[in-house]
Amino acid sequence: MPAEAMDRVEALRVVFRSLDDDDSGSLDMDEVLRLLVEGVCQRLTLDEAIAYFETLDADGDGTIDEEEYVAAMLHITRDYTAEEFEHEVKHLIARSRKAIEDPKYYFHCDGNREYLGDEVAPLLEKGLEALLSAVEKERLRVATGVDWDEDGYRPDDWRPLRPLRFLGEWLRRNSRTGRAEVAAEEARLAAERAKYDWRDIPFEKRTREEKLRTSFEAMDRDDSGSLDFDEMLFVCRKINPGRGLEETKSQVEWLDKDGDGQVDAEEYVGAMTQLMEEIDDETFDEGVKKVLTAVTFAYATREEKLKMVFDRVDDDGSGELDREEMTKLARALTPGGDEAKVRKTLKWLDKDGDAAVTFDEFKTPILEMTSGLDDDQYDAAIHKLLAADGEATEPDPAEELPTKFAAYVSNLKTHATARQMGVKRLNSMAEQKKKIAVVDCRAEDERAVSTIKDSIALSGIAASGASEEEMIASVTAAIESGDFSAADGCDFIVVMSSVGLESGVAAPLIAEKLGEGVDVFNLCGGIVSWFNHGGEVVDGAGEAVEAVHPGTKRCIGFVRPRKNAFKFGGGGKKKKDDDDAA
Repeated sequence: MPAEAMDRVEALRVVFRSLDDDDSGSLDMDEVLRLLVEGVCQRLTLDEAIAYFETLDADGDGTIDEEEYVAAMLHITRDYTAEEFEHEVKHLIARSRKAIEDPKYYFHCDGNREYLGDEVAPLLEKGLEALLSAVEKERLRVATGVDWDEDGYRPDDWRPLRPLRFLGEWLRRNSRTGRAEVAAEEARLAAERAKYDWRDIPFEKRTREEKLRTSFEAMDRDDSGSLDFDEMLFVCRKINPGRGLEETKSQVEWLDKDGDGQVDAEEYVGAMTQLMEEIDDETFDEGVKKVLTAVTFAYATREEKLKMVFDRVDDDGSGELDREEMTKLARALTPGGDEAKVRKTLKWLDKDGDAAVTFDEFKTPILEMTSGLDDDQYDAAIHKLLAADGEATEPDPAEELPTKFAAYVSNLKTHATARQMGVKRLNSMAEQKKKIAVVDCRAEDERAVSTIKDSIALSGIAASGASEEEMIASVTAAIESGDFSAADGCDFIVVMSSVGLESGVAAPLIAEKLGEGVDVFNLCGGIVSWFNHGGEVVDGAGEAVEAVHPGTKRCIGFVRPRKNAFKFGGGGKKKKDDDDAA
């Protein structure tokens, strides 16, 4: 049989006496606020509690007697079930400063221990399990670096998981009272929303499920109620040109719970809800909007995609690009930020020189320029423009190198501080009859093996194996005393070392010494990359040779042997075959 319901009037009189700290027979402001804000009416704010106290204090004497209190609390708790009322009374008395003799008003007394075993302990256990799961997800999220910017700094709006807050909110939300509150609120919202089609509700006010259904319907172009492989492949290819097939197979396998080769709305919403259940609403909305944007992009025409670029550059939304906005676009279209090329691009965009370009004026030359690109190439170019922030950047020439060599070069301290030029671009410049000066900043023993023909040698560079401090000091001294007159009149200077370390230090210093007007680059991967690409190297007498000094033992494996039998000292290992060296 269920326990007899607690007499509400009697219970409230007991609560009153527990709150009446000084046994004065009345409650002052502080005592009542503690009742309202900390006790049975935790949902009231402090201002609401003060206002309520003032309405109860009919005679304005600043106190509430027992009869006033009981009448008020009966009104406030009128919608509580018997279990809710009993729970809140016990909770409040347990936190009061005065002891109550009757054991029925305490959770921990005889007759109430089943409450701890049946509800509190299991709920706490589930809460801790939820906390452990959330902590693990947080750890993985932080480890992936998704919250940090590309420079490794914490964004201003970063919100780490706070375990105690998470556990407290979870326990309250899943307690009997919390579940009742959630259920009541969900019922109220459901009744309110039943009056409308959710598609007529603004995106921001839709539920998570409705937002996910929005993205699903955007992808379901044929309104079949399910996403087939082709529909998902089309979107994925537009999001990641060239990699859509692999991604689509993985996504379909993950989303397709019944294995029928299609993803229906329930499968999609269920999987995405589970995947995103722990993230906050703002991040959730951003994720859904990215999907909607990607779908819009996938099915847009070339002209519509260009309009996306135009609107992104049109900061003031005027419908025209002014001089400042056109300059921004010109820099995004000009890798390296070469001012002459920026001015040329600017003139190309603004043919009539009126410092204003409409979309109709903008689209014609761009569409003509990109007419030779296939759809994937065109989309990749548009993605770069949409993602561009500031000046366009050249692709990293380290990407031209074999995987292990590329990883080594990319991690050199100087790789990010010196302007890099790859061997392919250098060769292209030579074919265009550009005047190029090559500066060799290697130690004499390395240059003795081979160098690039007609290169300018810097003397006094520390031998391989020297410390980083010694290497930097020797490079700095060599530049200060170096003669660069042979570079006069050249279009640009390329500085090289074995794999790019010493030259990465030297290139910015040479640029500083020679002043503005001279472009100085570091040869990415150094003479080893030049040699691997088939570039000619000569010895001290100017005779062609088939050998190159790798600089250090660590770099021997980066050399692709042609007929190279170079050894360190007298007992170095001979080169492995081409595959091993790569």
